Amino acid sequence: MTLRPVLYSEWTKIRSLRSLVWSLALAAVMLVGFGSFACGAYGEAQAANDEVFRPLVLGFWGLNFAQIALAVFAMLSLGGEYEKGTITTSLTAVPQRTHFYLGKLLAAAGLSLVVALPAAPLTFFLTQGLLGEHGVSFGDPGAVRAVISLILYFPLLTLLCMGLSAMTRSVAATLGLFLPFLFLLSPLSMEVPSLWNITQFLPDRAGQYAIMNLRADPDVSYNPWLGLFIMAVWAVAAAFGGWHALRRRDVP
Repeated sequence: MTLRPVLYSEWTKIRSLRSLVWSLALAAVMLVGFGSFACGAYGEAQAANDEVFRPLVLGFWGLNFAQIALAVFAMLSLGGEYEKGTITTSLTAVPQRTHFYLGKLLAAAGLSLVVALPAAPLTFFLTQGLLGEHGVSFGDPGAVRAVISLILYFPLLTLLCMGLSAMTRSVAATLGLFLPFLFLLSPLSMEVPSLWNITQFLPDRAGQYAIMNLRADPDVSYNPWLGLFIMAVWAVAAAFGGWHALRRRDVP
């Protein structure tokens, strides 16, 4: 069996499940909506009060919420098959597990990329426009890299979460691993210097460093472009781990 019918099958699955469609759409809406709200409501005040105002941090504030919806989309697209027991049927239809897994990764990551392509630049131009003189223009150093990194953040996070789902074979277990990184370890590391030496290399911290900084931060051990590469390494490692687990294990 070639990869093309597998891709079409996975596209049909995603399109027919409302939970997947809405979670992916919600990620784009949150990215644009929350960032625009933050800049419109608090941009002037924050720019006046902060000694070092970072317009991209406020403009891309919606990513904190969008990535949760995106992670749910990614986890459900693969982990949902284990939860519902349809994985056995899927692998019966596509006995070549590598083809099945690759088709799922390409379909989900491709759709998340399609969503990010308009959402990321739209968020940038809307939010920076709302900031007025305090915002940055697309021609400023680091702006293009930030938008490109935001676009690629979506498919990379999708691959990461799908790989974790394949390894754990459970949406709940994957969420249990993923959410503490977002809401506990990553924020805590901002306040604990010794912890930051390690957590700056976590995928979400590295990816967001590439997105939200116009220039290199002296407190970070690498430059912003390398942050995107670090996240990509995490995503590839997770995807490989998921492939290895799918090939080695018997399906329950």
